[in-house]
Amino acid sequence: MALRPIKFDICHLRKRLMQTILIILPFLFLLAFPVQAQMDSYGLPPGAQMIEMQPLKSTQHPHRALLLWMAKPVKVPRDTPDDPYTCPEFTRGHYYQGPTRVSLVDTQSQKILNTIKILRTYAEGEDPDTFDIPYLIMNGFYYDVPGAPKEKEGKPAVMHLKDYNGDGKAWEFALFDALACMGLQTTLIGYSEAKDQVIQYPVELTTVKGKQSSARSTLWVDYLFSKKPEKPGFWKYAVDYTGRAGPLAKYEIRYLPAAEKFTGRLVLTGGDS
Repeated sequence: MALRPIKFDICHLRKRLMQTILIILPFLFLLAFPVQAQMDSYGLPPGAQMIEMQPLKSTQHPHRALLLWMAKPVKVPRDTPDDPYTCPEFTRGHYYQGPTRVSLVDTQSQKILNTIKILRTYAEGEDPDTFDIPYLIMNGFYYDVPGAPKEKEGKPAVMHLKDYNGDGKAWEFALFDALACMGLQTTLIGYSEAKDQVIQYPVELTTVKGKQSSARSTLWVDYLFSKKPEKPGFWKYAVDYTGRAGPLAKYEIRYLPAAEKFTGRLVLTGGDS
């Protein structure tokens, strides 16, 4: 039996293609609209990018959420994605870089109630108003990566809210910054129900070396929020820098709920500094 040639009606195909595009286009718009609508409704500046939003369960102040966002960030993928991570990459992986902000928002009125800047005050010679927030990172280290097997990359939950300070309320998250293979800058951010604000928790730290001591208030402490507390609200740990001609650093830090801050001592022994 001879096969009949198939005739294509080009005009008809073009018409059906345009009809399909017109049907699909509104759905694509709806998928993109919620993010843009949220950015517009919360009044973020042009070029800002929303990273995450996490709701808070406050009985005193309902309709509250924490919003992590960045002002005009630059997307920085790893240069060599098939190579093992370097030490700093365990806290950044593939990341966005730029001015980083955390806002408390009212999800009902869609208003920003207050905003804090994440400043790298410890980074000498660098712009303090920039931070690296991972968008793809290996699981099993500093940031929680839901659904990714250990030591596999995935999308992190940077604002993984937990009860870090031991007050019984899972309203805090930590940020981490490894500049090298020793040293890990950590800070804690969370919701103050008493103030109805997002706050970055200060640490009143007294440093003792020999017969000398000094006191300072800081927002970043080496390794603190990567360590498991001895009990809720109390940390006791040591960091050994003696192999790098540094000191043995012993920390004892506790949380003061009424003051919404941490206080503690750092005792340095040995080393050249």
